[in-house]
Amino acid sequence: MKKIVCIVILILAITGLLNGISYLISGISARGIGGVNYGRVIFPLLVGAIAVYLLTKEKKK
Repeated sequence: MKKIVCIVILILAITGLLNGISYLISGISARGIGGVNYGRVIFPLLVGAIAVYLLTKEKKK
């Protein structure tokens, strides 16, 4: 069950990351490097990294 939850979280993190990258690109072109919310890219990366860590930790058992 934990494996399914981690995979679903990973899929949601990937879609959030893709949306964040498109937002980041349009924000940089409109406002420059300093005026962009990087949290839309960093947060899905962190969530995805934690999900991958939990999946690999579970596989090692």
